[in-house]
Formats: sequence, structure tokens, C-alpha cells
Amino acid sequence: MKFLLYAQMAQDTVDKQLGTADYSYFFLLRAFANVCATLGEVIRLREAADADPIHAQCVARNEPCVLLSFAPPHKTPLGLACPTVPVFAWEYPDIPERIEEASWMDDPRHDWRNVFALTGRAITLSSHTVDAVKRSMGERFPIVAIPAPIRSIAWTAAMGQLPGPSEDQLLRVSASVADSRRMGLDVAGLICLEEEDGTGFDPADAHILPMRPSLAQKADESTSTSTVMTTAPDEPENGSGESAPLGCGWDLPPAIPIRIRLRGLVYTAVLTPTAGRKNWEDLITAFCWTFRDNENVTLILKLAGTDLQRHHHQLMMLLTKLSPLKCRVIAINGYLSDEDYAALVGATTYYVNTSLCEGLCLPLVEFLSEGVPAIAPDNTAMADYIRDDLAFVVASYPGIPTVWPHGDNEVNRTSYHQLDWESLTTAFRRSHEVAHHDPARYRQMSRHACEAMQAYCGPEIVKSGLHAFLCPGLPVSGQQHEVPVSEVDRPVHMTSATP
Repeated sequence: MKFLLYAQMAQDTVDKQLGTADYSYFFLLRAFANVCATLGEVIRLREAADADPIHAQCVARNEPCVLLSFAPPHKTPLGLACPTVPVFAWEYPDIPERIEEASWMDDPRHDWRNVFALTGRAITLSSHTVDAVKRSMGERFPIVAIPAPIRSIAWTAAMGQLPGPSEDQLLRVSASVADSRRMGLDVAGLICLEEEDGTGFDPADAHILPMRPSLAQKADESTSTSTVMTTAPDEPENGSGESAPLGCGWDLPPAIPIRIRLRGLVYTAVLTPTAGRKNWEDLITAFCWTFRDNENVTLILKLAGTDLQRHHHQLMMLLTKLSPLKCRVIAINGYLSDEDYAALVGATTYYVNTSLCEGLCLPLVEFLSEGVPAIAPDNTAMADYIRDDLAFVVASYPGIPTVWPHGDNEVNRTSYHQLDWESLTTAFRRSHEVAHHDPARYRQMSRHACEAMQAYCGPEIVKSGLHAFLCPGLPVSGQQHEVPVSEVDRPVHMTSATP
């Protein structure tokens, strides 16, 4: 059998498009590719239209062929001869049923019922979304929840090993890194003493105005002090040109090789701030309030998006209002290589999710699979796998009105959850107590996290689900069949670059 995999983003462009609409579907395709390759040949397409020539060849050989479209239903290619199955994530309790948004009028796919009626079946990532689709399409509509597969990992004691009280970790990444201890945070930087009297400002008068102190100047003035705070005297010099995080104000630091010495517990979140449902305001404020007097606790924010400078300004505003604080917040902006991402996972004590709704949350699943316990709510898709033996569960409440994420953003047509901020601060405190005073329970949570993810979305589980849904009549093979482009007679625009 041939599996044709299509997403609108490819390996050679994803690092430049992090945070754009639907960028995560590339990572979803990459996760499914290896499992599909154990069931048949996998061909990755640059263009969806390239599916039909391959499908025609398969029909001539009496070979099954299916196109898996990793995209939201309203971006699923239709009208192809090749059978097409949308593979999508969705966070909300219902699906778009009526084309009432002005921006949707020219495309009937925005009524997802039209898409599902044409494809005849679909794959989604959570039982929450299965329920949403069946509420619109009926209980008999063939849709199945198959989460994104993660590699097979056997838990080891090293996964649940916490650093000692006096131990440091050295994290190396190549990225733009903003460190709260290098920002010169001062709430006075947000105070404007001048009073407005309504007089129009003439730009030619700018030279006569006094220079207003800025946070950037304060960061420059405190560089020597901050260096002492972030770079211990015994930090190894490896001659690689790596440096500790740079001082920064309102300007985003450049992307360079960075080494970060981390002490104590490390909490990590991976998110795109412009996706409002990710709710990073609650995450940052709850962390900083809970640990405002603790210098041995760090929150690492791995941020993606198309406007990282804007995210940096928002972070600076939040941290300035919360200052002074002893805890540390580090923002890693932009794309990380697989090696740097693995290093980040290895340095993390707890993963934190404060989302109002999720279609899966692949980073949360990845960290759990590596034995990193979590702080997270058990709403929407996370209800499939978050429980109190592997996470500190944050309370949340459904039914808060909101807009379609891809609509006109004017009328509330669906809903999400409200997070309980006090419950989040309690989870932070409890997680800190467990790590410091009950390491046996931490190791147990680590083991449960790893084992639960293998049972939930390990390769064999996902393979079984795909086989039962897509090709139940075919024998199951354990051999991989991902075919290089040059070995298949198909248009040159296609690619099958390895993940």
C-alpha cells in the first residue's frame, strides 16, 4: 500500500515559518511518517495535485493508495481521484457548521460538514474532537482518534534523577535568548512623568527633549553585575565561541550559540504567544508570584511565532510589572535544532501547560514520553492522557465563549475553558515540594509519564490504529518502506526528505 503524505509546509521552510497558521502540521506529518512506513510505502508530496498520477499507477497495479492530508478540514485538498483522508487537530467542543464569517463566503470547505461528506472519513488526534465531529455528522460517521506517535522509549532511573541541591546544569542552545536576570527590570521604566496638554508634537523638536531612561540602558548599565549572576566563576570555557545570555532591553537579542547555567528546578513551556488559547499570561504571572522569593527556580519559555519582537515586548512588560523577583525567566525565541530541543528536554524538571483548550499538545506529549512530569489541566484533548499519577492537574472550567480561531474574530461562536489561577499556583508549590522533599514520588511520576505515553501513543499503538482504520484487510509488515524521490516515477516537485 502507498501512503501519500501532504502538508503545506516542508522541512526546508519550517524553521522560517514557526508560529504561522498550521505550522504544527509539518511536525504532525513527520511524527506519522515512520509509522506509516511500517504499513506500506510512504511518499511525501510537495503539491497535493501530485497525488493523482501516483494513484493512477497504483490503480493499474491493483495497489491500495491513500492521501493523508495533514491540514485543517477547510484546507484539505478536494476533487482528487486519490482517496483523501484529513488528519487534523481541533480544540473546541463543536466544529464550524455554517458559513457565517465574511472571510469564509467564497470557500464552502469552511462548513466542515461539506469536507467530511466528500472525504467520507477522517482522522483526528483526540476523543474530544471525535465527539465534536459526531455531534455534527452523526454517530455513524467514520472518524477515529489516533494521537501523534512518539518514539518507543523505555523508562530508566536516569530519567527521574533530580539534580542535587548544589548541582548546576549547563544548557547549550543556538538561538535568541532573553534572560530576566539580564534585562535590568525596573518598574520605573514604565512610568511616564510628563503630562499631556493636548499640544501637537513637532518631530523637529525632538532634539530639545531630555533623554528618557530606558530599560535597555538599565540593562547595559547592569551588564557586569548580571554577568556574575548568570556565569559562575567555575563555568568551563570550551573555546567554542559560546557565550552566556546577553543583556537586553526592549530589543530582542541576536541568535547566537548560548550556554546557560541553570540551578535548581527548571519548568519549561513550548508555545506561540499569539495563539491566545495558550494563555501564557497565567503561566508567567503564576510562576513569578509563586517563586518570587526563590532564586533556584527557572521558567524556560520556548517561543515561536512570526513576530518574536512583539512577544519580547510583551514578556518585558509582564516581567517589569512583576519585578522585583528572584526567580528566573528565560525565553528561547525561534527554531531549535533536534539536538538543542533534546537538550532542553533533558534539562527540564517539569513541563507546564496552561492552555484553555488543546487539539493534542505535541510538546507536552513529547516531554511526558521522556519521563518529564507535568503541570497541566485535563481539559479538551489533554483529558485523554493527563492524570494525577504523572501530572499536577490544574482545575479548569468549560463554557467560556470565544471566536473561531480562523474566522473574522468578531462573534463568539464556540467556547473554551477558563483556567483556575489559584489552582495553578498550588500546582507550582506542590511540584516544588515533591521535587525537594519526595524524590521517590517524582521518580514514580516520571516512570508513569513515560509508560503512559507509550501505552497512549507509542508506535505500535498508533500502527494498530492506522491499520484498523485505513487498511484492515492488508497484512501488517514490520519493514519500513519510505521511498526516496529518485526511486519513484512521479513529478519532480515531490520530496520524501527524512524527518
